[in-house]
Amino acid sequence: MFKVTKIRQSILTAMWGVTASVSTLALANDDADAIPAEQQAQVVNAKDVKKLGDVIVTAQYRAQNIQKVPTAITAVSGKDLAAKGSTFIGDVLTYTPNAAAENPDGDSRPRWYIRGLGTGDVAASTVFPVGIYADGVYLNAPVAGAGDLFDLERIEVLRGPQGTLYGKNTTAGAVNYISRKPVFTDKPTGYGTIGIGDHNLRTFEGAVNGKISDNVAVRGAFYSEDRDGYAKNLANGEHYGDVDKKSFRFQILGKVNDDWNALVNLHSQTYNGLGNNGSLSIGKYWGVYERPQGRDTNLDLPESNKIQHDGASLTLTGDLGGGHTFTSITAFDKTTQRSISDGDYTPYDVARSYSDNEWRQYSQEFRISSDAEKRLSWIAGFHFFNEDLDSTGVSARVNKTLPNGAPAQTAGTPAFRDISYKQTTQSFALFGNSTYKFTDKFKVTGGLRWTSEEKDIDLNLVQITSGDYTKGSWWQKDAYSNAVYNSAPNANGSTSRKKRWNELTYDITPEYEITSDINSYFRFARGFRSGGFNTGLSSSLTQLADVNPEYLNSYELGLKSNWLQGNLTANANIFYYDYKDIQTNLLVATAGQGGGVTSVLANGPKAEVKGAELELDYLATDNLRLRLAAAYLDSEYTSFVDRNPVTNVVNADNTGNVLVRSPKYTLGIGGEYTFNLDNGARLILGTDASYRDREFFLVNRQDYSVDPILSQKAYTLWNANIGYHTASDKYQVNAYVKNLLDEEYQVHGRPNGTAGQYVLTYGNPRQIGVSLTAKF
Repeated sequence: MFKVTKIRQSILTAMWGVTASVSTLALANDDADAIPAEQQAQVVNAKDVKKLGDVIVTAQYRAQNIQKVPTAITAVSGKDLAAKGSTFIGDVLTYTPNAAAENPDGDSRPRWYIRGLGTGDVAASTVFPVGIYADGVYLNAPVAGAGDLFDLERIEVLRGPQGTLYGKNTTAGAVNYISRKPVFTDKPTGYGTIGIGDHNLRTFEGAVNGKISDNVAVRGAFYSEDRDGYAKNLANGEHYGDVDKKSFRFQILGKVNDDWNALVNLHSQTYNGLGNNGSLSIGKYWGVYERPQGRDTNLDLPESNKIQHDGASLTLTGDLGGGHTFTSITAFDKTTQRSISDGDYTPYDVARSYSDNEWRQYSQEFRISSDAEKRLSWIAGFHFFNEDLDSTGVSARVNKTLPNGAPAQTAGTPAFRDISYKQTTQSFALFGNSTYKFTDKFKVTGGLRWTSEEKDIDLNLVQITSGDYTKGSWWQKDAYSNAVYNSAPNANGSTSRKKRWNELTYDITPEYEITSDINSYFRFARGFRSGGFNTGLSSSLTQLADVNPEYLNSYELGLKSNWLQGNLTANANIFYYDYKDIQTNLLVATAGQGGGVTSVLANGPKAEVKGAELELDYLATDNLRLRLAAAYLDSEYTSFVDRNPVTNVVNADNTGNVLVRSPKYTLGIGGEYTFNLDNGARLILGTDASYRDREFFLVNRQDYSVDPILSQKAYTLWNANIGYHTASDKYQVNAYVKNLLDEEYQVHGRPNGTAGQYVLTYGNPRQIGVSLTAKF
């Protein structure tokens, strides 16, 4: 494998060397102007909004105009990210219909939901139904999917199952972070950005691109973000949810010869701090405590969170002759997370939690593609993925009594519980995708993918019913004296499981070009999400159970069009999902007030999802651009008996409930106006708003008149930004306001013990900032 510390050292050393070698040179042009479209597949926009530019994407492993891609896809350019002060992926989805990434767990772990499909399970072994990719590499770790938004060419968001091209099978969709690559320029290029904002926000970002020789080009980029939390901890008066991010990326592009290129990508991300707005207790606990109103926490235990993600990849591309292209992507990634949290969400020392997770993954993909201009074109490939996961999760109660004097350490709420496991995942896939042009206007694309995936797990459970915490670290069992271990069968010990799944997924997409500006398509796709194991144990080894794959049949009819001499882009689709064996996380309450809940993953429900999406991009005048993204989503569990996965007792029949985080109506609308000043400079004013209808946070308990905390009613968020660009475009100043009206809204809510007790998390309040960018 590789040593992660070596990667970080290599990145920093290489970046320093490149910066030193080019710092004495100057260039007046932005390096983006020197990048060929066919090399970078970049989002092209006119500098002063005189026309809508073509959006080029690589969603189907070929550089294509987004209007020619027969699937629901939205691209967000790196330029838009900078203008709006975006620091979190959830901020950039205003114009992506039926897609959201909220941050109840902090910026490091967005909860992705696309067309109603996502997961609320927070286990380290969770497999997202949304596939996250960074420069062609699939990232499996749940905390590795929130890449920092720096030096990006674009982000592509695909909606619907992705089962015949992408490296890992997914039911909901795929998100691709695509960084800017090294280019061969005669002189070094780059930029630097400094940003400040309220809550002591400080951001630093920059990149340098240079040519070492006629055959080697390099690009180094960095990002730093520090800010205070948006809330305060009333117990100690300190800020809560502070953020400290540091990221580096270094890429080397080598021309092996005229037909072959090799790209090395070294990257590192460090994330210190929670970055969320706190899990706030609601209701009265132990008859003695009720948190004051507001968005501030009140916790006795200092919380901490650190994530480290390091990786390296080698992408080799070449011409095999006869119009055939070969691509190989070899990648290593290691992600670690260690956190300490207050398990009772109160200023009393009742419950504590500790987690220590490490994901190590290796992936290899080979692809061969034919000439896309031929009547018959195709892509065929092989994908291998291996992950080793080490996870430790500890909950503890170091005090023997509750605030009301009742016993705190019981069999249901033990003094110490440690659930540790090692899980290995190996996945093999063969895939192929071909397109046949029957006529100049009609063609059909079909794809097949065979996947074989095996997982094995070794799990260890330790439970100390009562004990005295006397020494060392409270998250280790040796720290407890007079320990009384739970004597119930399977309350302590080890167990192992091993499971393999083989699946064939497929899709077929007929396309018809009505006119040169209007394309129609129908897409059927069958996708599945890999199986696994339920690691959300609450008391016994017998609760470790297999979780089978979930399956989705998707039917989509779409239209992509350009109107008014290219000044209006209008894309629309309707879709229907037949969703079965859904992997659903159910919350099982632990004993006692403030005892919290355990998230248990199980199969069973069936659902139907119907929807419609509309995207408009309109250049109303030479300087006024208007955009709209509207979506309708009708989701329903058609068969869902809520059975407690621990006790097997039927709680309720949830048939008829809607899918989690699936508002019926969502709308994104906005625009920007460019003022051309007499000195050649430009002033750009922009605003946008996003509306979300009511959404529920749980699959059950969806009567909001009874449980108002478990849903969020409809709300709208407004944003505004202004940018000044000098005539040479070497300097620009961007100012922004996010959540302009300081709307208070929830991003999560769940029960927390007995009736009337809940935990909620608010979304971000108003944020104001400004940045200065200098290009050379």
